[in-house]
This record gives sequence, structure tokens and C-alpha cells, in this order.
Amino acid sequence: FDHADRLFASLEEAWHSCTTSLADVKELVPEFFYLPDFLRNDGGFELGVRQDHKRVGDVVLPMWARSADDFIAQHRRALESEHVSSHLHLWVDLIFGAKQRGPAAAGALNVFFYLT
Repeated sequence: FDHADRLFASLEEAWHSCTTSLADVKELVPEFFYLPDFLRNDGGFELGVRQDHKRVGDVVLPMWARSADDFIAQHRRALESEHVSSHLHLWVDLIFGAKQRGPAAAGALNVFFYLT
């Protein structure tokens, strides 16, 4: 395993880091919508202790999620919601369409540091 400080240990910390640092780019993988197991350390692996003295184990979930299963269920409901369905074309424009590059991408904040 990697150094404890670089492991995915907290959703709140990961969100904060990737929304405030140009050096931190994350991908929202499909597991966030169907597999609660990736949020739990069911194998009891020794993942180490971070510099802030917190032991790494299960991923720390947001306060609104009662469990990893609840977190995944809420994410799935959001993904399958009418709101997401009615705005899906906007995401397609960012990934595959007109807002993928150039001025339209910059206007949509769809730009990345060239070394990532």
C-alpha cells in the first residue's frame, strides 16, 4: 500500500483537496454508484497512521450517510434522478463535445493543468 497520507481515507478531505488544489485531480469511478465494499476495510488491512495521527481504515463518510451502503444508495438515487437525466447533455458537452477544448472549455471551467 502507499503511504498512509496518500490513501483515500475521507470523502470530505478528498472533495476539499480536489476542489481547492490544481495539483489534485480525481475521477469519480463507477464504484461510487454500486459498490459500498470499496469504502470499507473489511479485510482489516493495516493501512498505517497519517501525520495527523489518524489511523487509516474505513473511508470516513459524510455525516449525512449512515453507512457505506446508505452512501452508495443515495449516490445511485441522485445519478438516476430526473435532475441528472435532464442535465446529462451538459456533461456530454464537457467530455465529448463543444466544451471539451478551447474557449468554451475555459468558460465552463473544464480545463486541467497540463502536467496532470
